[in-house]
Parts: sequence; structure tokens; C-alpha cells
Amino acid sequence: MSTIKLGIRELVEFTLRSGDIKATFLSSKRAVDGTKVHQKYQKKQKAKLDNLYLAEVPLKYVHKYVHKDGGKDGGKDEDDELILSGRVDGIDLSEGIILDEIKSTNRSLVDITYVEEMHMAQLKLYGYIYAMMEGLENIGLRIIYIELESSAEKIFEYTVSIKELAIYFNGVVDLYMAFFKKVVGFEEEAHHTIKSVSFPFEDYRKGQKTLMRYAYNAIDAKDILFCRAPTGIGKTIGTLYPALKAVANNLTDKLFYLTAKTIGKEVARNTLALLESEGTVLKYIIITAKEKTCLNDTVSCTPEDCPYAKGHFDRVNKAIDDIYTDMNCFDRSSIEDYARKHMVCPYEFSLDLSLFSSVIICDYNYAFDPSAMLRRFFVEGTGRYTLLIDEAHNLVNRAREMYSGELTKSGVLGIRRLVKPLDKRLYALLGQLNTWFLQKRKEVEITLKDTLVEKEAPDAVSSIIRGIIHRTEKIFAMNKNWAHMDLLLDFYFASYDFIKKMELYSEHYVTYYERNRTDIRVKLFCMNPSDNLKTVLGQMKGVVYFSATLTPMPYFMSLLGGDLSSTQLMIGSPFPQDNLGLIIDDKTSTKYVDRPESILPIISTIHSTIAARSGHYIVYFPSYKYMHDVLEKYEPYEDEILIIQERGQREEEKEAFVNHFHDVSGETKVGFAVLGGMYGEGIDLIGDKLSGVIIVGVGLPRINFEGDLLKAHFDQQYGKGFEYAYIYPGMNKVLQSAGRVIRTSMDRGVVVLIDSRFRRGDYAKLFPKEWDHRQYLSRLPALGSFLTKFWAESDNVV
Repeated sequence: MSTIKLGIRELVEFTLRSGDIKATFLSSKRAVDGTKVHQKYQKKQKAKLDNLYLAEVPLKYVHKYVHKDGGKDGGKDEDDELILSGRVDGIDLSEGIILDEIKSTNRSLVDITYVEEMHMAQLKLYGYIYAMMEGLENIGLRIIYIELESSAEKIFEYTVSIKELAIYFNGVVDLYMAFFKKVVGFEEEAHHTIKSVSFPFEDYRKGQKTLMRYAYNAIDAKDILFCRAPTGIGKTIGTLYPALKAVANNLTDKLFYLTAKTIGKEVARNTLALLESEGTVLKYIIITAKEKTCLNDTVSCTPEDCPYAKGHFDRVNKAIDDIYTDMNCFDRSSIEDYARKHMVCPYEFSLDLSLFSSVIICDYNYAFDPSAMLRRFFVEGTGRYTLLIDEAHNLVNRAREMYSGELTKSGVLGIRRLVKPLDKRLYALLGQLNTWFLQKRKEVEITLKDTLVEKEAPDAVSSIIRGIIHRTEKIFAMNKNWAHMDLLLDFYFASYDFIKKMELYSEHYVTYYERNRTDIRVKLFCMNPSDNLKTVLGQMKGVVYFSATLTPMPYFMSLLGGDLSSTQLMIGSPFPQDNLGLIIDDKTSTKYVDRPESILPIISTIHSTIAARSGHYIVYFPSYKYMHDVLEKYEPYEDEILIIQERGQREEEKEAFVNHFHDVSGETKVGFAVLGGMYGEGIDLIGDKLSGVIIVGVGLPRINFEGDLLKAHFDQQYGKGFEYAYIYPGMNKVLQSAGRVIRTSMDRGVVVLIDSRFRRGDYAKLFPKEWDHRQYLSRLPALGSFLTKFWAESDNVV
């Protein structure tokens, strides 16, 4: 017997959906004020009925499902256990029993003349479950539509017998199980193969078994693990392999492999493909951003503009059944192929396929961003999910961005001019928002600065923005062919995002206003995203953060939702120290005021490094300007090829930069790149493809307004403001760039760090343990002689 856990909403949406995709649907079926509308109605009913009205009542029901066609395998009848769960908006016990379903809407109530099938279906299933639990023969069902703009109500009320509800319930479940029995059968086979598959390598790398044990235990204990594991330990297989074992052992239902970069997705996919080659059978998906996977000529998610959006829900279940039968890996190529075949939106198609995948490989935002997260898992989900968070050091800045929001006066004025002939009400609301911006601009001007900082959310403008959102949604329904609908949609989503961030506002935020000539920007700046992340992490069945540069650990734990109960794991490098020649030029200062004098010493260091051994090198600079200042005076050797990172490189230019290093034809090649940029992490240059890197500076972000806000905040919170705002982020970039050199046990290379600050204790304590053999230039007779000796000894080892 198989056990299937399912949310009632998920059951209804999968079996009964139909029609078109609409742009506002893509905001994850939300109503900005939906929760408040619910609470207001529930509070009114409680005031009227006292303890005879129950709000937000959880339901859980176990249904024994008998396969009428002879079971999943075509043999005898076989029962499956369907565990359904949901939450009833309200139960009125004053006159019999009536179940309430509250629906907020921006449509005019005059236009609502009947109950939508999906709304009624959900309430009927609640009614059946509650009637079965309480032994009722009849039950009342009530749908309350509440117009957001006016708070007016329209009520539809019914009395239904348990017999009628039973027929409806069994019909919906039959529709679902017609497809899902295939899923159950596959997952039973998948779990069997996962349990039996052996580790796909002959030997474990140093520290790899420890990582696997800690990862499995984190899932078993519903713990958060923070793991610093250097390059080369095999972090991807070291986390995915034990996590899949946990799935097969019923410790968790689904894995989310979260990564910030395309190469991270590719490594995860290749790792799962390796396990498949060893006999593992499983379904897994790589989610691609909507803009990249769109098949239409332009990204416009309306049935008027996109043939894939029109009738999408009429066809998507057939597409799911088709690809599920044929494929195990749902990647971009296969998803787009089947989307063309069935004329469905590939992006929405992929989100549906994630429901039937054991592993979901995707960007951080699908789990954490309030405006982009997969609501079916992280808001309305009923399952147990595990997060494997790759290159977790990147999540600090990404999370700050996800939980911050902003609007500009120029954006308001731009859309206001366009809507004037379209809708007077929206035009007036935008005028009120513009007036508020004008007032804030005056307040900024009084300070005689370009910025104003406040520690409170701008609550005074909340009702105006909500009004704009409500009115805009009405316009979407009434004016589908308006010429500027795309611009209005963009402003709508920006407004919605701003309100979502206002709802998250806490002592870890500040609001700042920034003037730029006549324009003014308001930003809700999330300085510490930890509490926001915790709301997601707390629902998970195990979380594993891992990165080669998750140091200092307390810094990352305090910003990424950890606490004293979180587990820490520090794993040493699996490679011999002697493989890396590490030199610190502690005689040269790269502080901003000293940069003109540092140019010639930097050039000398580059020349000495490449003279000791011809090969491929990358020199990392803290800024484009500093890099070009050095380039102006740099004279390459006769056989030296320079490769330079320029601002705003196109994809083909990025690829060309990296391909220079893959070509090991014998020339000396020196790349000039920016520290913390696209070539500072996420590129694998093994063996002779990279002989060494030279890192100029300690990576400090340039002193800036937001950085100083962070400094003040963390000074107050931890007494380490400058470290949190500048030193730790900077050193992370240094460590990532240095990590490009030694990628395998056969690699040998050099890292040269140029900055006198590297000898200071506050920087030296951030070096990994495997850097204990570092040499300081101030104590060496010459850089060239040290490097010549290093390469000679390395050649002897080889």
C-alpha cells in the first residue's frame, strides 16, 4: 500500500483547472490583501457568534483508495492511502453547520453571478471531509466573495447531502488517481533503486564521508547544517547521495537543490545522471527562468498575445502525462519540446512538473523570494521538503535583494501620464502617490543631503499603493487590448513587491529616500535577512548550506537563519598543501590613496610570476578603473597574450574569455578581471588551464551608502559593523578567486595576494587552515626565486 499526501487545493487545481493563463495569475494566485480580508470577515463573525464561529480550522482525512482497474501493476485490487489536508476559512455552528470559503476579488460583485467551479469544488471537498469526520447527513456550504476595493460582500449558500458530496469527492479523486497511480508506481521503483545504489566512486575523498553523514543526520533530525567544504571534496555528490537515501527511507519527500549559477545546475544534473548510470531511477527537473524558456516572440503572458497561454490549462495535464511517461529528466530542452507539442507555456508547465519530481534544481528565489517562491511547496505545501543550498555564501546578498523593495517617483509619473485617458480612479491614486513622493523629496532637501534614513516603514502610503494594486487588477479584466498594458503590468508587479516587503518590515530594515535631481527613490532595505529566511527554513525537513568559503561561520549563521542549535562542519582540503604555492606581497598597499604608487610593484609581481613558469594566469582587481590604470603601464612579454574583462560583456564574449584558458597550446596567457565578478567563481580550469592567480587588494567593497547602513546596524547588533559590511564580504571574494587554482588532486599552481593588510590579524584569521604554509614577501629574498623553486619541486613530485 502506498501513502499519498496531498493538499485539497492541490487536488482541485490539478484535476479541474481549465482555460487561459493570465498575467496576474503568474503572481502565484495571490491577493495582496487576501489574508486581511479573511481576518476581517472572521473577526466580524466571531463578534456576532462568539464561540459558535471557528476560524482557520485545519482538516486532515485519510481516504482508502481501491484501484478499480486491478491495481497499479495490473494485478489484484490494491489499496492506496490518500492523506488529504487543508484549512477551512470558517465554520458557523449557530444554525446547524455551515462551512465558509472566503474569496477576495477585484472584480465588481455585479459581474459575479455564479460560483466558480474551482471555488465550489474546494468547498465541496472540505464539506465531504468534515461531514465524514462528524457523521453528518447534510452540511451547509457558503461562498463569500469580498470586493477588495469596497469591502462589499456577495454570498452564495447551499445545503448539500453527504451522498451528493461522496459522489463528487470520489469523482475528483478518480480523476486524480487515473494519473497519479502511475506516479505512485514509479516512485516505488525509484525508492527501491535509490536504496540499493552504491556510491558511484571507488573511493571516498578526504572528508566526503563526514559530509555525507552530517547531511543525512541533518535531514533525519530536521536540523540546519552549515558546512564549509573546500573545492575538490565532492560537495554535490556528498550532499545529493545521502539526501536521496533519506528520500528512499521516507525521511523527506522532495529535495530542492538551490544554486545561484548555471554551472551549479549543470553539476547537479550531471551528478544525478551519474547516479542514473549506476542504476538509480528517479524524476528530476531543472527549472529555467521564464524569460529564457519562453517560446513566444515576446514575453507577454496573456491569451491575446501568446498562443501558449491561450487554453494552457485545457491541455497541460495531457502534456504532463505525456512527458512523465517518456522522460525522467525534465530539462529545458525536453520541457520546451513537449510544450511545443501540446501548445502549453513551458515555464508554467515546468512548475507543474516539479510536483512530480523527487529533485528540483533551481535558483534560490524559487524557495525564498516572496514574489517568486513556489507557493505550492513553500506557502501551501503539505509535504516534507529538504533544501540543499549550493555556494551558500552567495545567498547573503541575494536574500537582501529578495527581501528589499523600492519604488521611484519617475516610475509613478511615467505610468500616470499613460493611464490618464484610461481610468480616472487609477490616475487619481497615482496622483496621491506622486504627492507623497513630493513631500518626501522636500524632507530630503531639508537635510541638505541626497538621502534620508528612517527606521519605520512608510505606512502612510500603504493604503494608496494597495488601492493602486486593486484598481489595476480591475483594469486588467476590463481593458485587455490597451496599448500600454505591459508597462502597467510592470508597475503593478513593482507595487505588489513593495507591499510584500512592507509586510515583512522589522527592526532589521531601514527605509531610505534617495534624491537624484528631481527624481526620488524609496527603498525598504533589508539589512539582515535571517528572520525572513527562518520562516522558510522552519518548515523544512532538513537544510544543508555548503560552500568552500562559508567563513567566518558565525557571520553566515547570523545572516542565513541559523542559531546556536544549528550544526557546524568545517572540512579541511583533500589536497596536499604543497600543491599550492601561496605568497603574500605584504609590502604593497592597495588602499585607495596608495593606488598610484602601487601600479609599478603590481606590474613587477605579475612579470615575476609568469617569468617563473609560462602558463595561464588571471589577475584580479578590485575595480575596472584600477585594472585599466595598471594596463596603461603594463608591457606584456613578447609571447604573452592578454585577455581583458570589459564591462557589460555579452554571453559570447564571456564564453570567449574562458575558452582562451581551455586552449592549452603553449602560449602564456594573462587574464585581467574584476574581483567578485563573473570570472571570480563558478569556472573550472583544471590542470594546465590555470597556473595561478594574482589577487590585488583585500576585496573591500567600495565605501558606500548602503554599506555604511550595514555597518551602523551590525555595530549595534554584534559590535562588528565594519567586518559585516566590508571585511567579510571582501575576503569572501578573495577566497573564491584563490579557489580557482587547485581543483583536483593533480593540480599545482600559485596564488599571490597583494596587499599589506593581509598580514594583519583581522584578515589573517580569515584564511583557511590549509593556508598555514603561506609565505610573506617581506621575509623572502625575491618572489621570482621562491616561485622558481616551487615549480621545480612540483615538477619533481609529478
